[in-house]
Amino acid sequence: MKWVLKLVHNIKKIPIDERNDITHICVLNGCYHSELLNEAQIIFNEIHNKTEKFITRMIDCLTRLFLFDEGQRLIEDF
Repeated sequence: MKWVLKLVHNIKKIPIDERNDITHICVLNGCYHSELLNEAQIIFNEIHNKTEKFITRMIDCLTRLFLFDEGQRLIEDF
């Protein structure tokens, strides 16, 4: 889990407009596997153009922690 927290910390140093889809997916994926929902939500909220792959990964983060209602709301919002 330590490496994911380091990754989240390091991505915040990169200006948002210089990050790419792969960077965001890797960080969200790491948060998913480490059950770091708060960190995943911070990164997710910084993404301007939320595509299906970002939304799917965020839903995965929510449902992994049994937050099914929040996952359903995210589906409905997008």
